[in-house]
Amino acid sequence: MVPVMERVTKIETNFKKLIAHKMSVDAVPPGGGLKSALDFLMNPAALAASSKAAKEWVTEAIAVIRQAAEPHPWNNADDESIAGELLRLIAERKAKHNGR
Repeated sequence: MVPVMERVTKIETNFKKLIAHKMSVDAVPPGGGLKSALDFLMNPAALAASSKAAKEWVTEAIAVIRQAAEPHPWNNADDESIAGELLRLIAERKAKHNGR
């Protein structure tokens, strides 16, 4: 497990969107559907646990990216920029998968 970055990061829009994306992926497992999503949304304990886990996951993922071997442009980038790039890559991958 990668240690969480020491600095405190202000949670901004891209970071929040990435947390929400991770929560949605975890809430509806492969093969799951509307029932899985509704069961998740109707369970406050599951929402709280998922939110906490997703925030930790996003924080750790950004730390891994920042600590990757050189050369890469993310060493000194803020978390919001890295989260934005991850969201861009997710959107690009979805578009490719959907044939757009």
